[in-house]
Amino acid sequence: MEKVVCLKTTQSGCLKGLRCLQELTEPSVVTVGNFDGVHRGHRHLLERVALRAKDKGLRSVVLSFYPHPLKILSPAQAPCELTSIQERASLILEQGVEQIVFIRFDRRFSKLSAEEFIREILWSRLKCRHLVVGYDWRFGYKREGEIELAKEMGKEMGFEVEEIEPFRINGHVVSSTLIRRLLHMGRLEEASLYLGRNYVIRRKVVSGDRRGSSLGFPTANLQNTENLCLKEGVYAVRVEGSFMGVANYGVRPTFGGSKRVLEVHILDFEGNLRGKEISVEFLKFLREEKKFSNPEELKRQIEEDISRARGLF
Repeated sequence: MEKVVCLKTTQSGCLKGLRCLQELTEPSVVTVGNFDGVHRGHRHLLERVALRAKDKGLRSVVLSFYPHPLKILSPAQAPCELTSIQERASLILEQGVEQIVFIRFDRRFSKLSAEEFIREILWSRLKCRHLVVGYDWRFGYKREGEIELAKEMGKEMGFEVEEIEPFRINGHVVSSTLIRRLLHMGRLEEASLYLGRNYVIRRKVVSGDRRGSSLGFPTANLQNTENLCLKEGVYAVRVEGSFMGVANYGVRPTFGGSKRVLEVHILDFEGNLRGKEISVEFLKFLREEKKFSNPEELKRQIEEDISRARGLF
């Protein structure tokens, strides 16, 4: 993704797989945030960024951070991530933004003052000439910076600050926190309303323990799924946009598992997907994960899950 780059700010360097830059070369309209999930509220803001850039003849730029700041500052309070960095970038670019700049968030960067963030990152490095931010934006060391400070510095330095009001649906402010809570409750339909689409992840298929195959239901085991924003249980899913499937997310208690993993049985599919990336779209929560007395009991339940999923499709 040549439109996705990393801004070098500390000795920790840039994110793996991304081109590393010291600064941008063109004046820009910038927005700042984590944009996890790229939900309808995010898209409302991103559309404004693209529009302002077009009106002013500037480049549209999203500045984001990875990992989530709480993973560094307070790991116990860090939320699950709705999207990987690659998924997030793809969704942002779909909104017409021209460039995404990620900063590796570490403890050194977290100590940058609010004034330093404005002067060194936004003004000097990103060439910001118009800043678009959400109503609750905070920035700098210990989130000391408020929008009013950005507006004052903007008047002094020569850039505008545009504040976007919260985006509401049915009276609720759309937020990543709300969507995470709904997904953790298995309320996929409500989460889809605020996301503006069904919840989808894209991950690489890796080798598993082949227990699914031994039961007659081979599964694709997906990498890096131990911290998904999902309720543990069984789901009806769509794979790669066309194949129907049944997915289990959890620790597989029947076999004494302890680590959460996502396994997908793709209906009416034959082939080897190992090493390939596939998309999994979550359509309906079918049941909670539970421990079965023996593999035969589990097999009968899987047959029921598949029958129910086929009925939905």
